[in-house]
Order: sequence, then structure tokens, then C-alpha cells
Amino acid sequence: MLDISDIMTPRQDLVIIRPDSTVDEVRRVMAANKIRHLPVLDDAGALLGIVSQTDVLVAGNGSPRLAQEIMVRDVDTIDERNNVRHAALLMFRRKRSCLPVTRDGELRGIVTDSDFLGVAITLMEQLEAVEPDAEDLESPDDL
Repeated sequence: MLDISDIMTPRQDLVIIRPDSTVDEVRRVMAANKIRHLPVLDDAGALLGIVSQTDVLVAGNGSPRLAQEIMVRDVDTIDERNNVRHAALLMFRRKRSCLPVTRDGELRGIVTDSDFLGVAITLMEQLEAVEPDAEDLESPDDL
């Protein structure tokens, strides 16, 4: 079984924002990096929340608001040692599009619904590679 750390975006590759980032800054960062979720960290690197593209859209264009005002504070997280199935079930049941991945309370990465689409595509490709052709399913009597 895959661990969540096998499919997550690791901490060193994450784009993060500070709580005092403006909504316009958040919008620009998301557009420039083609991402929909940004972890909000304090100066010590502790996770304060997540800002999603939906949060930014609701805040509106030209909003003077800050990330700390629009971020989701009550964030579900998953330990990096958990398996992919556990994370998928948590995201599905709680209707989350991303989960920060932690270990001992420290942010280690993030996993998104797009990461799970990648897993699904890989699994479908593997199934297609081992599925017998229709010709292989014909019985010798049919020939």
C-alpha cells in the first residue's frame, strides 16, 4: 500500500504564504504557480490554515482583506505515515480538496485531489496493461 508521502508535494516544493498576505497577493501566487491551495504559516513555520482558490473567489477582486481573514483555520491533516486509502477516505468523507501532511505536528507536505487523480490514472494504465484482449477471451470452440 502506498504511503501518503509517496504522492504528496513535499514541504521543500510547497508554495506558502504568510497570514498578512493580501488576497490580491494570494491570487497572484496561485495564478503564477498554477495551484489552488496555499498553506498559511507563521514566522516559526507552524501551520495556521489553508487558503483555497474558492476562498479567494469569495473574497472578490481588489479585496483589502488578508489571508488570515479568509483562510480555513480548522484544517484536517494527515500524518505522512498514513496510507493513501486512509487519506482518500478522509478527503471524501469530509469533502476536502486537500490535506496538509504532517509528522509530529510539523508540516511535511500537502496532498490534493489532483494527486489522487494521478494515482487513479496510474492504476487505470496498469489495469489496461494486464487486461486480456477480446481475442484472448474467445474460447477454443469459437474458433
